[in-house]
Amino acid sequence: MPEDRIQREIEDILSRLDDLPAERKPIPMRRRQRQAGSFFNGLLAPLAGLSIKHVMIASLALIMIGFFLGRSYDDFGRWTLIAGVVLFITAIVLSALNRGGPSAPPAEKRWRGQPLNLEEPTLGDRLRAWFNAKRH
Repeated sequence: MPEDRIQREIEDILSRLDDLPAERKPIPMRRRQRQAGSFFNGLLAPLAGLSIKHVMIASLALIMIGFFLGRSYDDFGRWTLIAGVVLFITAIVLSALNRGGPSAPPAEKRWRGQPLNLEEPTLGDRLRAWFNAKRH
């Protein structure tokens, strides 16, 4: 059964090799707005992957840095400590607001239009298969 599926996928890939699209030319940017938009997107792209846990860890790091450097550098330590506390409170508020909202169900994983089943068989399934193999 798995060999049939693999064979179908190989045949599908080979049949699509002949239908490859022609090489595309890059589209030039025509306006400065697009350049400005891509500049800001480039600045904000690394922040898109941050979670609330990352923000909390960063805030705790700022609090620790502000606490230890506050003894040597008063102004720097004080402002770093304040920034850490504000960031920590912001992370807690965002976390509380995020829990109340509806959460979307996880998207079904699919491969070539068919749902994937990546779950391993349970202990009962394995025992049943073992008993069936012993009977036959």
